[in-house]
Parts: sequence; structure tokens; C-alpha cells
Amino acid sequence: MVREIHTGLQTQMVEVKERGEQVIKRDILVKKHSLNERQEKALDLLLKKGAARISEIEEVCPGVTRRTLQRDLSNLIELDLVRLKGSARQSNYELVV
Repeated sequence: MVREIHTGLQTQMVEVKERGEQVIKRDILVKKHSLNERQEKALDLLLKKGAARISEIEEVCPGVTRRTLQRDLSNLIELDLVRLKGSARQSNYELVV
């Protein structure tokens, strides 16, 4: 039982460390490229998942039009932070950095 608890704590520590590194990376990119709040949220989602559809990004940016998010994501693509993979309804935004 002690071994199981130890293994569980190790797993949690690794997850906490990884999440902390993601937050630091996001904060550095946001400051370096002067990203807006929507772009920051999209970047955070992509850091967590690696890739996301526009509908998933809409969920973390409620009240923002799809067109505005697409412009924000296009800017992230121009900065070589994100790439668009696939086409039309099957497209995913993927983290590059």
C-alpha cells in the first residue's frame, strides 16, 4: 500500500511539474509576442492538448465570434507558434513550439 501511495504521489508531482512548465512557457510567449487574452487562452488550450478544433477554442472564449478567433489564430500561425492541419471541418490547430 505504501508503494502504491508513493507511485501515486510521484505521478501527481510529474503532472504538477509539467503543468507549471506549460504555464511558464505560455507566459513567456504571451509577453514576447504581445498576445491578446483570446490568443493566450487558445495557446493555453493547445499547450494542454497539443491540438484543438476551432469549436474547442470557442468553448474557452465564450462570447467571441468564430471570425475573431480565426483572425487571432491566423496571427499565431504567422508567428510560427501554431499551424493549421487538415481542411475545412476536419482542421485542427496544432502547437508548433
